[in-house]
Amino acid sequence: MRGGFGLLSIFNILGCKMKRRKAFTLLEIMIALAILAILAAISIGVYRHYFHTAFEIDPVSILLSAHTAQELYYADHGRYASSIEELSGFSDGNDDNKYYLHQDKDPRRKFYITISSSSSDSYTLMVKNETDDPEWEIEWKLSCGINYSIGSCKPQQIKGSTLLKKIF
Repeated sequence: MRGGFGLLSIFNILGCKMKRRKAFTLLEIMIALAILAILAAISIGVYRHYFHTAFEIDPVSILLSAHTAQELYYADHGRYASSIEELSGFSDGNDDNKYYLHQDKDPRRKFYITISSSSSDSYTLMVKNETDDPEWEIEWKLSCGINYSIGSCKPQQIKGSTLLKKIF
């Protein structure tokens, strides 16, 4: 017995003959590829879910910022703003009641916020994206006013994935 006490030495002691191979068999390669394909399919599905959810972080944060700006506007003027351009930090130079978060070429990431309804004592903010693909449509709304109880002004998901819906 030459060398260390390896796997071949154990088989030799037990009386088993084992040939040394210099390559993998076709079956071993096919099994390895099947395992890799299964892992890739699982990871792509998980990645797509988190990628889709990541699109919704910007709309929720801008919705909460506009909510704060709307409350500050009420404190200064005694009424809620009827157009998004009236709020501090949400004027893009157009008077169309739409403020785009960023000018992304991908319509799934092109979000805008509007004030969909407003009165002297309540308002509703909406955030949407401009996609034509119903799978990627994302829409959030926040309704609030002076008669709402503390903690009841929360973002509500209208369309989109369900992960962030569970948080609010």
